[in-house]
Amino acid sequence: MGKNRYVLWGLVITTLISALDANIMQTASPTIVKQLGGSELFAWIFVVYMLASTVTVPLYGKLADMYGRKKLLMISVAMFTLGSILCGMANSMVQLVIYRGVQGLGAGGMAPLSMIIVGDLFSIERRGKIQAVFSSIWAISSIVGPVLGAFFVETLTWEWIFYINIPIGIATVLCLLPYKEQMEFKKTYIDYKGFFLFGTSITLLLLATNVKQPLWYLVFGVIGLIVFVLVERRESQPFLSVSLFKNKGIFRANLFMLFYCLSFFGTSNYIPLFLQEGSNMSIYKSGLILLSISGGWMFGSTPAGKWIIRFGYKKLFIAGSFLTTLSGVALYAFIEHISYMNLFIILAVQGFSFGLLFAVGTIASQEFAEPGIKGLSTSLQMFVRNIGTSVGVTIMGVIMNQAANVVVGMQNVFLYALILSFVTVGLSFIIPDESKVLVAENAS
Repeated sequence: MGKNRYVLWGLVITTLISALDANIMQTASPTIVKQLGGSELFAWIFVVYMLASTVTVPLYGKLADMYGRKKLLMISVAMFTLGSILCGMANSMVQLVIYRGVQGLGAGGMAPLSMIIVGDLFSIERRGKIQAVFSSIWAISSIVGPVLGAFFVETLTWEWIFYINIPIGIATVLCLLPYKEQMEFKKTYIDYKGFFLFGTSITLLLLATNVKQPLWYLVFGVIGLIVFVLVERRESQPFLSVSLFKNKGIFRANLFMLFYCLSFFGTSNYIPLFLQEGSNMSIYKSGLILLSISGGWMFGSTPAGKWIIRFGYKKLFIAGSFLTTLSGVALYAFIEHISYMNLFIILAVQGFSFGLLFAVGTIASQEFAEPGIKGLSTSLQMFVRNIGTSVGVTIMGVIMNQAANVVVGMQNVFLYALILSFVTVGLSFIIPDESKVLVAENAS
């Protein structure tokens, strides 16, 4: 356990890098644009990072099953750190956008590989607690990140929001050095043709959610996916293994998480805006409301491992989806005249269900998979979540923009999320229940 403790610290620091980067950039990006110019490229600072970090997730999972997790995680952290150095040295917005892409290529492996290593090292019961630690890091970073961003910009220079990643990246690699992988990894052929088709298609679909005229991106993205499926059917060793889709547990859990992230998971992005414009609340107070989700998340994810052993997957998916839907009904019905405290409580309940289902979903993606595809299965679920969240947030943005005012917009967003949450309730009933198998494994 001694060496595992250092490894866990390395994974925690890896999560810290990702969380701080996301929150610091939101605060510092306006200042960066003012100094570098090229305001028309402002959105691409985030879009390029999102594309690179999302599309590469399944590839990292595939490579992790072939070459091991440790080396890949160290490479991804090194690439992220290199991208950070380059971002700090950028002299123009074009350079910054390109270097953010390098950062994204590294970030694409950091989160899934961390979760895969957690699945390799720790029992089901402990994984829920560890995921609670990771979620608390995101919660703390959501408060500390903007403060650090403001500090670096006002006291030092904006370059330090990137240079701060250098010592953190070095510390991560040092913590991972003692880690000795016990598994044997089978090196096989990599279907780069399939990855190229898949990556290009997903990139086009994601771009369709971030451009003003998305039709052609959407059309070519769908055509690309169709071509990908046709080509992969003839491939002896496809990029996305057919066994992933024949496995009912993996397929149904991923389908559930896709619709779940399309629904209420993205609504938190608009709640501070609603409080600021709809209730004239301060930026500080409107931001603090999100701590309710983070706090609930920790309480939901911490006991998830023990609950899986006791109740099985299916019952927890059902309970979590029902809880989300009930909290969604309350939000939709009372949001127009809801008090700050009542909103805090409802969001805490929703955060509890988020934490429970994300923890159970991650563990399910690992335990339903055969050993040879466990890494790909874990990364695939994280990929599905990213896609669902990105598309869901974009749809919500369109709904908000078309509403007469922010209050009506928020109600319409909750209505959209509520409709999809009923779909997740239905999907929760088709999740396989493997509790008996897990109990037997736990006893052995």
